[in-house]
Amino acid sequence: MLPDGSKGRTAFLFSAGAPPRPGTARELQAAFPVFAQALDDLCARLDPYLELPLRSVLFAAGGTHTAALLDRASFAGPAVFALQVAQYRLLGSWGVRPDVLFGQGAGRMAAAYAAGVFSLADACHAVGTLARLLGGRQGPAPRSPDPAGVFAAYGRTLATLHPRAPRLPLVSDVTARPVTAETAEPEFWVMRGPLRFADAVGRMHREGVRIWLELGPGDPLSRLLPDCLPDGPASVYALARDWPELRAGRAG
Repeated sequence: MLPDGSKGRTAFLFSAGAPPRPGTARELQAAFPVFAQALDDLCARLDPYLELPLRSVLFAAGGTHTAALLDRASFAGPAVFALQVAQYRLLGSWGVRPDVLFGQGAGRMAAAYAAGVFSLADACHAVGTLARLLGGRQGPAPRSPDPAGVFAAYGRTLATLHPRAPRLPLVSDVTARPVTAETAEPEFWVMRGPLRFADAVGRMHREGVRIWLELGPGDPLSRLLPDCLPDGPASVYALARDWPELRAGRAG
């Protein structure tokens, strides 16, 4: 049961958008060992793909060169993934669980992991490989990678993984439909196109979702929800913003 006693199906929204701010996870790490342990494990799994340890970038002092690395796609993607999976573990420890999942942009892979499509090892390998490709270097100077080459190489990595059918409903940000057998196709995970958040929300609402909980470093999707939902009861939370309230109402 969530804090306001809301009833209905619950959707977890794994957002993309602005990169994490330096120190975003500091409060949750200090307060909750489950979150801290999960984040440490995820950082350790992703570090081999990165130029610097992810934890040192996440917790760097604001205004420093290290903190500024969060503005690079090569660090922002792994940072968002690590935060979202650690948040997912934290919510599970509170008894808050989803009926349906949605991942947008960089949030796709965390949503896919939560849905049981990829093992944690495979999801980290995919996220880390994409980060390495986006942060490609030539000699001592950064270079801008060719997008077509990046996604072709990423597709080859995805082809080596072992996806399964989702064990929880997973709604695509591009098709606005539940994901099924296409999880086995590498092209599905590199698919780009207009993001159909409003269409996906409409579908989930028609299927009984009344509780919306955003995972990620901020609340961009939560702010969009009022314009996407019909009039009627709905409860909207963003973990980064509302975690004290969510914790207070946790099941058990």
